[in-house]
Amino acid sequence: MDVAALVVGGPTAALVVGTAILGLLLLVLLARRSGTGSKGGPPPSASQSRSSAAAPPLEDTRDKGVILFGTQTGTAERFAKSLRAQLEGKFGGGTAFEALDIEQYDAAARLPREKLVLLLMATYGDGDPTDSATEFWAWLSQAAESGEDPDQLQGVSFAVFGLGNRQYEHFCAMGSKVSKAMKALGAREVAPRGEGDDDKDIDADFDGWCGRLFGALDASPLVSKGGASLSADFLAAYDVEEVRDAPASAVDVLPAGGSGLNSHSPFLATVGAVRELHAGGGRSCVHVELDISGCQASYEAGDHVAVFAENSPAVVEAAARVLGLPLSHCFRMRLPSHNKHGLPEPAVEGPLTLRCALARCADLLSAPNKAALLALAACAKDAGEAARLQHLASIEGTDSYHEYVLSAKRSLLEVMQDFPSARPSLGAFFGSVAPHLQPRYYSISSAPQQHPRSVHITCAVVKERMPTGREHEGVASSWLAAAKRGHRIPIFLRHSTFKLPADPAVPVVMVGPGTGLSPFRGFLQHRGELARAGRKLGPAHLFFGCRNRKHDFIYEEELEAAVANGALSQLHVAFSRDKSQKEYVQHHMEAHAAEIWGLLCESAGGYLYVCGDAGNMAKDVHRTLHGIAAQVTGCTDAQAEAAVKKLSDSGRYLKDVW
Repeated sequence: MDVAALVVGGPTAALVVGTAILGLLLLVLLARRSGTGSKGGPPPSASQSRSSAAAPPLEDTRDKGVILFGTQTGTAERFAKSLRAQLEGKFGGGTAFEALDIEQYDAAARLPREKLVLLLMATYGDGDPTDSATEFWAWLSQAAESGEDPDQLQGVSFAVFGLGNRQYEHFCAMGSKVSKAMKALGAREVAPRGEGDDDKDIDADFDGWCGRLFGALDASPLVSKGGASLSADFLAAYDVEEVRDAPASAVDVLPAGGSGLNSHSPFLATVGAVRELHAGGGRSCVHVELDISGCQASYEAGDHVAVFAENSPAVVEAAARVLGLPLSHCFRMRLPSHNKHGLPEPAVEGPLTLRCALARCADLLSAPNKAALLALAACAKDAGEAARLQHLASIEGTDSYHEYVLSAKRSLLEVMQDFPSARPSLGAFFGSVAPHLQPRYYSISSAPQQHPRSVHITCAVVKERMPTGREHEGVASSWLAAAKRGHRIPIFLRHSTFKLPADPAVPVVMVGPGTGLSPFRGFLQHRGELARAGRKLGPAHLFFGCRNRKHDFIYEEELEAAVANGALSQLHVAFSRDKSQKEYVQHHMEAHAAEIWGLLCESAGGYLYVCGDAGNMAKDVHRTLHGIAAQVTGCTDAQAEAAVKKLSDSGRYLKDVW
């Protein structure tokens, strides 16, 4: 999850930021839209080459502030871009801000020389940094722990906003760790660390933090006030060059040869099988097998696979219509000569057709951030549409933004359809409006002992009606469900701490309703191979839940076979819709309270695993576990809570929840 926050003072000072300042920004941006920098004339079209002899920009002499984000799912990046837009609107007359993926930031060389650093840090797994923040955290933590230069960051002012989910024990741990390390190196925290909870309303947490942050900065000498000289090149845009008559073999090519070790080097896996697991009932869940022969990455049961999915053809066609370009339009994207906004290298330089670029590169169905709205305002030809977009992007428009975008679950594509005069160039669309489509992570539902050259995915296909009336189909789940044998899919593998005990004789209790069964299918395959090899296995209980036996008891035959071969001692299945009285996994846990606690108590040393829905199931299971501890041991609620915490602290209570 993505987490980061800074808190100082109250929101009142920030709310004083008048519409006049953002209005001034809008006027500057609109002026930018109607010309090409200081030269005037029409804006460059997608067919123009990468920089038609434009004069080099003047040096930006403003004070500088940097926003660093460490993201896993894209939330921290979305917040960072929104924060930059709002800071530029309020303080851009005298201070320039850049938002950078922390992976692109040379901390050793740059951090000691910074004046103001805002860090938006997500937490992954058991209090770990995200993949992109691993290198930064390794340097920062080593520098802080060594004590060799405790004043290394003296003169640096910073603020941290942590992103996380309270369902995880180490909530916002990276935000806390980064704040502590920065202080240990002499940096000054200009406001208390903030926290955003993805289990509730992380956007509201972030907006509250922004208000307090702006108040703190208003009262400090860290930023130069005023908006009279706002930057005229606010919009970050790639250089775009139309490509004509390119050979078909060179267009829309998926990069091959990746290692599969990380997001920068995805491996092209081959779809081996896709089959439906549900038998009616109006819902869908698919089993997908991906051949990873030749992949440099390896996996263990409990690890994750990240899938680079594509938007559906219908979504792509709708996006091309709002951009006013044919799907066959072919182009290359490159970084601008003066990359002041820290744009990352294009994921694929090209040549790409618009069809391919919209399918693979643009996150069209997530909620637009405020930076995207301000960028659209800059492109709007209709003054009324520009003013409304500006208001939605402002501090004063926070309530309107929540109502129109977040509460309505309105997608970026829907917003662009609602504001037809806001038509960005391709360079601005991919640089300032549409975030990059992020990979989707799935718990691997196989074990290498049984499937050494393939990974299996168990995926519920998402279909739901949004408050706007839009029928939303999950980008990745729908794409996987439609995949055909032989299709190539970019993936990479990621290790997790959700692992079986090293000693197979140690008892295990697994709780996984629905697709929460995924990692446990891998566990059972692993244990089955150990049993065949003659290894002694400890007791293993699985609590699985679904709606009814007839429709969605997935992998039923495999689970029964696991009981028969000794990989599973007992299978407990809860069917929530088969009886008049609903029953869930926690009810079956309560019915076997003494047996469960007997396996999990300190003398037995058993492990408890929970996988699935964080919002309801995981909370219910956690409460049930407290009740079981109190019931079986006869202890007080406080003692039961301490016993469960001890189980977690010892690494024997593990969650893989979403």
